[in-house]
Parts: sequence; structure tokens; C-alpha cells
Amino acid sequence: MTRRDLITFFALSFMWSLSFIFYRVGVPEFGSISFASLRVLFAGITMLVFVLFNSENRRGIRERWKLLTIVGLFSTAIPFVLFSFSAQSVNAGVLAVLNASVPMMSGFIASTFFNDKLAKKQILGLVIGVIGVFILMSENFFAEQEQALDLSKALLPMGYALLGCVGYATGANITRNYLDDLAPIPITAGSIIIASVVMLPIGLYEFPYGKSISLQAWGSVICIGVFSTAIALIFMNQLIKNIGPMRATSITLVIPIFAIFFGYILLDEALDIFAIVGSVVILFGTYLSLNLSLKGLVKAK
Repeated sequence: MTRRDLITFFALSFMWSLSFIFYRVGVPEFGSISFASLRVLFAGITMLVFVLFNSENRRGIRERWKLLTIVGLFSTAIPFVLFSFSAQSVNAGVLAVLNASVPMMSGFIASTFFNDKLAKKQILGLVIGVIGVFILMSENFFAEQEQALDLSKALLPMGYALLGCVGYATGANITRNYLDDLAPIPITAGSIIIASVVMLPIGLYEFPYGKSISLQAWGSVICIGVFSTAIALIFMNQLIKNIGPMRATSITLVIPIFAIFFGYILLDEALDIFAIVGSVVILFGTYLSLNLSLKGLVKAK
């Protein structure tokens, strides 16, 4: 893993962590499913620009549209809808822990179906990272779960989220193993545009017609579509190519750290000892799972 890959990794963590801020602003006004649908639609519109002005991107999409359809469904459309359903009854702390299972699922799929074996150090790092996420979110997790009326009622929504994580992991492995010869932009453009077509009827059906939507809410859904989805997925697809699906999806371990930091800075949310200790544990686990070498990073470009 080069220094450039590591910078991309943390830059992507930054971009995706802003999604939590955008969700906090936009979801109350649009509704979770409508917001998720609009997110994909604005991302698709953004990627059309890359397609319209570049014949190479158009040719890549035409030649690999079947695989790009699968990636778009597994990595974007299906997970966004599943997480939207899950978010209606499962608190954010639990969702963050469930989302952190993506690298483990990705590693399992890679080693089982694609013969991409993981080192013991990487497996240990993933386990430590997930433990760190539990510590990070533990105060909110236990406080809000005590208020739950019936745990069994939350099991199905949690299952939706886990299925969404399987989608992310599957899409990442398909990208690495079957689209490795295609550049990140046509992969991102093709998969998102196809996903936006699928999500269009859902967005039209769920849109809160007759309700006044603030400029802040519109700004949040545009920003999450353009920056935290379209541009971010270009970086993610490049990262998958460079370091593999398991290590790339380890980003889900780091995102909660940035999300809590921005919540503290922008939303005046509390920053407690659980956040500090959990962040340290996550960073150590991520260091192991990425199989980094400090000496190698110093020498790398």
C-alpha cells in the first residue's frame, strides 16, 4: 500500500463521514427512502458529465454494462434501500457497528470464492477494529437499546442492514476480480447511472409532495449525491483496484471516527471517553488489517 493509497483511504473516510451530517439535515424533511433515492439520482446526474464528454468512458460502459448493472445493484441501489428501511427503526450506533462488518464479509467472499487469502495479521486487525467500533458507539448503543420495546422487532431491520453490507462486499469483489481492466470512472459512472435508473421510480413514489423542503435539506441531498457518492465512489473503485476489496472496505471501521468528530464540531454533539478509546482501538485495528509497514510508507510515493 503506497502513501498515495493511504491518503486516498483517509480522504474517502472524510468524504463518507460527511454523509452522516447530510443525513441529519436532509432525512427529517425528505424521509429516509426518498433521501436515499435522491442521493443516487444526483450521483447519476453527476456521472453523466463524465460519460457525455469522454468517448472512452462510454465505450467501457457499453462493453461491460452487464457486470456494471450487477455492481450498481449490489453496491448502490440495494444497500441504500435496505439501509433506509433499517434506519427507520434501528439507531445510528447499531447501524455503525453493523456497517463495520463489511470488510469481514469482503474478506470472507474474497477468500472463499476468489482464493484471495488473508494474513493472520489482517484478520486480527479486522476483529480489533470491530471491537473498537463497539467501544466507540457503546454509550449510545446501550442507552438507546434500553429504550427499545421489543428486541425481536429490531432483528428484521438489522437483517436488512446486514444484507446491505453483503451487497457492498459483493460489489467490491466483483469490481476487483471482473472489472480490473476497466478504469475507475467508467466503473463508477456505469454502476451509478444504472442504479439511478432503478431508483428513479422509488424516488418519484416516495417524494414528499406538497411539503416545503428547505434549502439546507436540498443542499444536503445534492452534496451527498455529488461528493459523498459519485466522487467518493471513483476514489473507492481506484482503491479497490490498488489494495483489494477487503482492505478497501476496511474504511467502514474508520468512518465512525470522522462522523463523531464532525458531530462534535458541527452539531455540538458530546465527545466522551468511549469515543477517544474506541478511536484509538479502531486505528490500531485498521493499521493491522491494511497490513501496513511504516518503513514502507516512508519510502513509498
